[in-house]
Amino acid sequence: MENRVRKLAVVVSIVLFLLSLHATAYAQVHRDSVDQAIIDLVDDIDIAEEVVYFVRLHNGDLLSGPVREIANDAEGTFIRLGTEIGRAKVYLHQIAWIGTQERSYRQHHRLYIMPTAEPIGKDHFLGLWELLFLYGGVGIGDVVSITAGRTAVPGIPFDQQVSAVTAKATVYAGDNGIVEGGKQYYAVGMAAGWLNDANFLANIFAVATFTGKRSSVTTMMFAKVAGPDVYTFHAGRIIDPFNLTYASGKIGVGLGLDSRIEDRHDIHVVGELWNADITRPSNTALYLGLRLANTAFSMDFGMTVLTAPAVVPTVAFAWTPF
Repeated sequence: MENRVRKLAVVVSIVLFLLSLHATAYAQVHRDSVDQAIIDLVDDIDIAEEVVYFVRLHNGDLLSGPVREIANDAEGTFIRLGTEIGRAKVYLHQIAWIGTQERSYRQHHRLYIMPTAEPIGKDHFLGLWELLFLYGGVGIGDVVSITAGRTAVPGIPFDQQVSAVTAKATVYAGDNGIVEGGKQYYAVGMAAGWLNDANFLANIFAVATFTGKRSSVTTMMFAKVAGPDVYTFHAGRIIDPFNLTYASGKIGVGLGLDSRIEDRHDIHVVGELWNADITRPSNTALYLGLRLANTAFSMDFGMTVLTAPAVVPTVAFAWTPF
């Protein structure tokens, strides 16, 4: 088991590193050329007053508004965007990303710890959680989502770090019939973790997400299906070893909220309430924080309240390069 875990950790690290290199090279190569994906998206643009599009340029500038015109001149194909300060003429070779207002939020597949039922899709990402846990996620079509990561805590031996791998399948997506334009998603999956290389555990879960114009609500149920009931956790010389009890068969629940602040495109309120064992209310935690996000980066910062009692500051960063 130990050798398999070490190999998994090495593979995950290599994949994350190569993905980062590829994203950087991709951005450089396509800076002065027109990506075929951008051409395809522009071909599908709906020139209508009520459809708002987000445009991120290669230099980082952000524009939003309805598309008024698609035309060509000597410099190439361009769009005219009806922004708050007037019409902006933007050439396709200047565009790094374009999409509708709904698609401009590329963190829809996750809350802080909890996944939502929405797929990652094309919003592959690299992230850093609590400044110590490096992780990434990829989507396969609009069904399969895979995330994996490992801690890199200075002072803790390699075999005493923490690893996690999650695979999720979005099995249904459709209108929810409650909110105009709202969707409903259902997903199932499995999460595997190693609290030190020797401490394996696995959960299965089911999750449902309902979206509205600015907000989404997620409910989740999960159960431990593999691993010992008692774990001895080591962290080098930072803390003394201690035991954790998490018995197989225990059922947990979670509730999550993601709501964009009205009149702001870039700030969301994110909240989670979850319990790892419904027979023990003391295993409950509450997270509440803010997410600052554009089409390329997101930053989460907030507080997690535990029943110990304890309050833990929380922070996370994610990069969605493609």
